[in-house]
Amino acid sequence: MEKPHLQNQLQEAKLIAVIRSADKHKAKQQIERIIKKGITAIEVTYTTPGASDIIEAFRERGDVLIGAGTVLSAEQAQEAVQAGAQFIVSPGFSADLAEYLSFLDTLYIPGVITPSEIMEALTFGFSTLKLFPSGAFGISYMKNLAGPFPQVTFIPTGGIHPAEVPEWLKAGAGAVGVGSQIENCSKADLELIFQV
Repeated sequence: MEKPHLQNQLQEAKLIAVIRSADKHKAKQQIERIIKKGITAIEVTYTTPGASDIIEAFRERGDVLIGAGTVLSAEQAQEAVQAGAQFIVSPGFSADLAEYLSFLDTLYIPGVITPSEIMEALTFGFSTLKLFPSGAFGISYMKNLAGPFPQVTFIPTGGIHPAEVPEWLKAGAGAVGVGSQIENCSKADLELIFQV
């Protein structure tokens, strides 16, 4: 389901911190540190133990958007929505999951990498798409896709270093997902991102 308000908030955030941890407690501490740096969009992957509990713990905070990532099934999606996820992200596109999520009151961002997947996502009414794994393909690939798909807002994710984020944003990305390297991102690096 397209949610213009949430889409705008993600674009204003510019950076989505992707949390993938083997430990629920460590993941919560990591999120607290990231929020202190001024990052306002967090994606908790469902490969993290207790992902729903983590989402629920941060859902009531007014200063952060909290979402669920690596959602592969309707069961995970339902669990994430019940926990209070404001957006749901998948690494790829599944017609079944897209149809299921079209009935739920949350922003769904399916993953794509090929023109065929983009066309299928558009057929289902999704135009904010996670471009994954973007780091392996580069900025020029996203720019080439933007030509035939000007209506799509791409959120490149996967293998992107925080220092590269401003270039992705300048090239037209709606927001950029960054994983484990976000912890090492300095305030100066973040200022460069937020100024774009």
